[in-house]
Amino acid sequence: MKVNDAVQTGEPSAHRVRITAAEISEVKRHHILKNLLYTPAEAGQILGKSERTIQELVKDGKLVAADDSASRGRKMSCGYRITAESLETYRSSIIVPPENFGK
Repeated sequence: MKVNDAVQTGEPSAHRVRITAAEISEVKRHHILKNLLYTPAEAGQILGKSERTIQELVKDGKLVAADDSASRGRKMSCGYRITAESLETYRSSIIVPPENFGK
C-alpha cells in the first residue's frame, strides 16, 4: 500500500514520521540565516554600529558580505549585503558572560 492510499483509507502508514514544531522552527531559522541578507545600514542598526564600522568588520573578515554586482562585471559597490548568519556569529562572539561583566 502506498502512503497516499493509507491517507485516503485512514489506515496508519509505516512511512509517517512525526515532526515537532520545534524541529520545523529550527529548519526555518537555519534557512533564514543562510539566505537573508542585510544592507550595511540594516546590519549597523542590528548591531548598534555605524555603516563605516560594518564596512571595517567586513574588511577584517568578521562579517561576510555578498555582492551580486561582481557577477555583472563591476567592482564591489555599496550594493553589497551582509549575511544574517555572519551577523549572528559576530553577535555571539562579542557576548560577555555574566561572570565576566564589569571586570
